[in-house]
Amino acid sequence: MKLRRKLAVNKCNSRIGKNLVEYMNLVSNVKARIERYKKNILFKRLFTVLSIDILVKVSGLILLPVYLRLMTQEEYGLYGYLLSIIMTFSIVLNFGLYIPLSKFYHDYQDAEKRGKLLFTISLLLVIMLASIIFPVYFFGWDYELIKILFKNPVDYKEYRGAVLIAIIVSVFSFMLTSFFFTSEKLKHLKRYNIFRIIFINVGTVFFLYLFRNIDSVRIRLQTTYIIELILFVFFYYYYIKEVWFKFNKKAAITGLKLGLPVMVSALFGIGINFSDKFFLEKYSSFKDLSYYYLAVSLASAIPLIFASLQNAWLPLFLKEKDIQKNIETTNKLMHRLVIGFLILSVIIVVGFKIILKLGIIQSKYSETIGILPLLLISQIISSLVSLHTNYLIYFERTHIASITGLILCIISVGLSLLLIPRYKVYGAVTVSLISNIIYLGLYYFIIKMLKKKYLRLNTHV
Repeated sequence: MKLRRKLAVNKCNSRIGKNLVEYMNLVSNVKARIERYKKNILFKRLFTVLSIDILVKVSGLILLPVYLRLMTQEEYGLYGYLLSIIMTFSIVLNFGLYIPLSKFYHDYQDAEKRGKLLFTISLLLVIMLASIIFPVYFFGWDYELIKILFKNPVDYKEYRGAVLIAIIVSVFSFMLTSFFFTSEKLKHLKRYNIFRIIFINVGTVFFLYLFRNIDSVRIRLQTTYIIELILFVFFYYYYIKEVWFKFNKKAAITGLKLGLPVMVSALFGIGINFSDKFFLEKYSSFKDLSYYYLAVSLASAIPLIFASLQNAWLPLFLKEKDIQKNIETTNKLMHRLVIGFLILSVIIVVGFKIILKLGIIQSKYSETIGILPLLLISQIISSLVSLHTNYLIYFERTHIASITGLILCIISVGLSLLLIPRYKVYGAVTVSLISNIIYLGLYYFIIKMLKKKYLRLNTHV
């Protein structure tokens, strides 16, 4: 009996010892993996800055229930549509000049050449932006544009000044953020983004509540972009510090050759990314737009996170001269992104259902749940498209983006005309999904051919 008990105790101790060893091995493996990630330059960049940059961009989502309470359904639909117009035009009106900034900054080793590059890009941007915006506003051509963009009645005079400030600030703020990432001034970028989180959201909510009986669309636009402008002016000091006030003609020509095709692609991107909203406004009401924009706002967590990751990743991608290493790293990144974004999508859908059930967001927005999953999938595919376009910058073949952009623009507009008048918001989300699938397919085969060609040439050399 004693022998049997002793054997049982020994067996139990052996099992405990084995489990303890397995647990210690697991802990050491986790620690080793964490240390490996800590040494990874991309992980360092993501860990130190990306979380703050993402928080800036998704802070609007966190406060979404508050904004929905402070704005009527029609006002929220109109605000979303105006914001889409602002974002669409600001992407085109940076003229792709962030590309030569990211591409050439690390090619120049001394401060003087870098300073001249920064001055050249800034001067080009100011001249080109002024040459378009000044005549449009001076001659009142923007009123004609509004007649095209809006079917539903809108008092554009109330928003004209705010829209102008918003477009200009969006262009220059994007360039400043690109500079901080490219020059690896991560401390300044963190501070800039933290200030934006606090002051923009607190200020906007405060003034929306204070003037709750006045047009909330105008109040929100004005407050957001006036605060954004003040913060931009304050932090632009760090950009000016590096500038050498001398124009570099060669950098200007090379930069325009690289950047303008990207701008043309962004121009065609209006047809791809804006046609769903444009035709939805034409064939429905601001109330219908409110459902769609709520779904777009929730699904925008994916492109917002990806945009921050892309800002961190692109300078490192362009800096790396070993194409094979870039291919391997990009493939790993794409695989992890898909898994991460799918998990995030499930969390967003489930979380939105819970929020609706609890009454945090009013039940009048319940129709959003039907289109949200499709929009999330569309945004995941769109992020993969953007990762593929990095290769066009790397190989200096940005003109290809213009050609593919034209093809997709035609397809997207055609699908919008076919589906949106009949199926409204469901037609719009279907257009977005199909367009992004075709876009990804085109880029997959184009980049595959370019990589093979580049690797073959390098092998012969």
